Amino acid sequence: MTPMTQADPAVADALPETNPFARPWELDLELPDFGAVSPADIEPAVRAGMAAQRAQWEAIATNPAAPTVENTVAAVERSGELLSRALTVLYALTSATDSPELDTLEEALAPDLAAHEDAYSLDARIYRRFKTLDEQVRAAAQATPARTPVDADGQAIDAETARYIRLAVEEFERDGVALTGPDADRLRAINARLTALSTRFATLTTKAMHAAGVANFTATPALATTAAHAERVALLNRSLGRGLSGEHDTRALVLEEAGLRAERARLLGYPHHAAVVAAESAARTSQAVNELLTRLVPPAMANARHDAETYAARMAADPATQPGESFGPADWPRYEEAERKDSFGVDDATLAPYLELNNVVERGVFYAASRLYGISFHERPDLAAHMYAPDVRVWEVRDGEGDDAPLLGLFVGDYYAREGKHGGAWMDSLVEQSHLTGRRPVVINCLNLTKPETGPTLLSWDNVITAFHEFGHALHGLFADTRWPSASGTNVPRDVVEFPSQVNEKWALHPQVIASYARHVDTGAPLPQSLAEKLRSQGAFGQGYATTEYLGAALLDQAWHTLEPQEVPDDVTAVEAFEHAALADAGIDDALVPPRYRTTYFAHVFGGGYAAAYYAYIWSEVMDADTTEWFRTDGEGGRGGDLGLNRRAGERFRREFLSRGDSRDPLVSYRAYRGRDPEIAPLLQRRGLNWIVASPVDAPHG
Repeated sequence: MTPMTQADPAVADALPETNPFARPWELDLELPDFGAVSPADIEPAVRAGMAAQRAQWEAIATNPAAPTVENTVAAVERSGELLSRALTVLYALTSATDSPELDTLEEALAPDLAAHEDAYSLDARIYRRFKTLDEQVRAAAQATPARTPVDADGQAIDAETARYIRLAVEEFERDGVALTGPDADRLRAINARLTALSTRFATLTTKAMHAAGVANFTATPALATTAAHAERVALLNRSLGRGLSGEHDTRALVLEEAGLRAERARLLGYPHHAAVVAAESAARTSQAVNELLTRLVPPAMANARHDAETYAARMAADPATQPGESFGPADWPRYEEAERKDSFGVDDATLAPYLELNNVVERGVFYAASRLYGISFHERPDLAAHMYAPDVRVWEVRDGEGDDAPLLGLFVGDYYAREGKHGGAWMDSLVEQSHLTGRRPVVINCLNLTKPETGPTLLSWDNVITAFHEFGHALHGLFADTRWPSASGTNVPRDVVEFPSQVNEKWALHPQVIASYARHVDTGAPLPQSLAEKLRSQGAFGQGYATTEYLGAALLDQAWHTLEPQEVPDDVTAVEAFEHAALADAGIDDALVPPRYRTTYFAHVFGGGYAAAYYAYIWSEVMDADTTEWFRTDGEGGRGGDLGLNRRAGERFRREFLSRGDSRDPLVSYRAYRGRDPEIAPLLQRRGLNWIVASPVDAPHG
C-alpha cells in the first residue's frame, strides 16, 4: 500500500498551512523534521489534532451503518494522524533536550490529553460497535462446524483482526466504559489529574538527577571510582535523597498518585491498581507477579549477604580505609569492581580502550543483527541534519545487503547525555509500521553517554550491554509486520516488551561479535582472547546485589500499587517509613542493598508507563534466559554449547516473534519457535539462584 502523504482532510481547516504539522513529513519514511519545528508550532498542532480526532471518533460513533472492519476498526486506527505527529515531536524534545518551555507545555496539556483519551475509551457507542463485531467472531467460532467470521460487508475477519477486536472490547471494559453519572465523572477527573501528576513527576526527577550530579538509578557509577569512603557516602546520600525535600520534592506527588490509582481501581471493580495492570498483561494476576518476586528474594538476599562479607573484608584491608569506617552500600560498587578485577582480570579501566562507541554500534550491535537477520545499515547524514541535536545519527536499515535491498526502516541513534535529557536509556517509535497506512518503521535509541571534549567516546561494559539492550527494542520495532499500527512492534503487554531487548544483550559476548567490535582505540588490536574469555566466565558474579536491588524496586512498585484507598499514607513524612517497611516485609535489607530506584525518583512508576509493571523485567527475563538456551542448543544451528549466531535461528525468531507484535498472543508466538512454554530454570542458573527447585508452573504462562 502506498504511504499516505497528502494532508489529512479532517485537519485542513483546523491548522494554518504555515504550521509544519499541517501535513505528513516529507523526509524519507516520514521521519519528523525537527529542524522545521519551533516550540510555538506544537501547541496549536496538538489542540487541532485533538479536535480533528474527536470529530473522527464522532463520525465512527454515529455511523448508521452496521459496524464493519473498515468503518470501525480501520477508521479508529486511521484517526489521529495530526495529533500523533505533534505528540511524537513534543515527547521527543521534552525527553531528550533542554526545553523548559516545552516541559511547561507538556504539563499544561496533560489534563486535556487525558480527557481526550477518555472521550474515546468511555464512549459506549464505539464500544458497542466493537462488541457487535466481537460477538460475530465468537458466534462463528462456536458454530458447528466452526466457520470463518465475516462482518456486515461480507468481509472475512482474519485472526489478527479478531484478536484486535477482542482486546479492544476488553480494554473498553477495563477502562470503565460501563460507568455512568458521578462515577464516570470521577473517573475522568482522576485520569486527568494522574496524567498531570505523572508529567510533573518526570520533570522534577530529571531536574533532581541533574542537580545532584548522579545517575538515574541509586548506585551511581561514580561510586566505583571514588577513593574516599566519606566521599562515597556523601555521593550515595545525594542519590538516595532525591525527591525528599526542596524544590524537587516528589513525595506529595507520589502519595496523590498512589491514592488516585487505588481509587480508580476501586471504581473499575478491582481490588487495587496492580490487579488492573496484571489483567492486561501476560501475568494475568497480581498474585502470580508477587509469587515470582517473593520467591526470588531469599536466595538473592543470601547471595548479597555472602558477597557483602567478602567486600567488607576487602575494605578493611584497604589502606585508604580510615579508622571507624565500615562497609555499607556506598562501598559496594568499588569493592565489587576490585573483586571482579582480581577474580577475572577485567574491569572498566582495562576494557574501556577496546570499547569505542562507533565500533560498539556499527561493528558490534549492527554486526550481530546483520549476522542473525541479514539486514544492513547505511548512514544518512542528510537526514540526521533534521534532528534536534547535532550529534544524533540516522541510518537506513535494509532487508538484505547492498543499496538495492528493500528498505526496512530507519534507525536513529541519540547516544549522548545533555542538559535536560531524561536519565537512563530508552527506545521509542517515531513512526509505527502498519500495512493499513503503508508506513515503515522509524525507531530511535536514546542513551546517556558522557561526550568527551576531544577524542573518542570510550564505554564501560554496562554501556555496551545497554546499547545492545536498547537495540533489541529497536529490532522489535523495525521487524514489525502487522496490519494494525496499535498492534505493531513493541505494542505488546508490558511484561513481554523487555524480552527481545534482553535476548539481544547476549550477543555482546558472542566470540565472533566481540572480536568484531572490541578493538583498541589507538592500535586497532583486538581485545585479547584471554580477556574475552574472562568476561564470559563471570557467570553469576555480582548477581546477589543486582538481583536484590532490582527486586527491591519491583516490590516497592507492587507495595504502592496493592494499597486500597484508605491505606495510602496522608503525610509525606510517611513515605520513607512505608518504603522501608515494604522492603523489610519482603525480606530485603535496604540498609545493605538499597532498591535500584527509591520511590521519590522512581520515574518508571510515577512518571512513566510502568506503574505496577516494573516486575516486567524479571518476568521477561524468564523468557529471555529460556530463549538463550534455545539459541545455544535447539535454535537450528547452535552447537557445542555456543550461542548460535546463525541466520536460520535468527530468521525463525524474527518471523515467529519479533515481527508479530501483538497481532497474536505473545505466548503463542513464543511457542511457535520454542516449541513449548518458557521455563524458569535457565533464569535461576543465570542469576545464581539455581538451588531453588524449579518447576514449569513457576514460569510465565499467558
